[in-house]
Amino acid sequence: MKKQFQNWTLFFVAGIIAIIAALIASVILMTGVSAADGLFGMYILFSLIPLLLVMIIDRILVWKFGNKNVNKVQFSILLLIVLLWMVRFVVNLVI
Repeated sequence: MKKQFQNWTLFFVAGIIAIIAALIASVILMTGVSAADGLFGMYILFSLIPLLLVMIIDRILVWKFGNKNVNKVQFSILLLIVLLWMVRFVVNLVI
């Protein structure tokens, strides 16, 4: 059982969760009665294209460099994003 989940990375798991959530949300929106909701559902579907590209690149990098190295880089990217959010929060408090 452990062998199956050995090559999973942060972006891969987040991508799978995002794809499932986006598909559910877009189906709910597109089956509504409002035209604006239907268009937003289509917009969500089109936003899956960059997400799929990131997941494909993730799988290529895992194949080439290994799971541990790719996860280290992805966690550092995540920490950078969190740091930038914290800086933005502090700057918004000051201004």
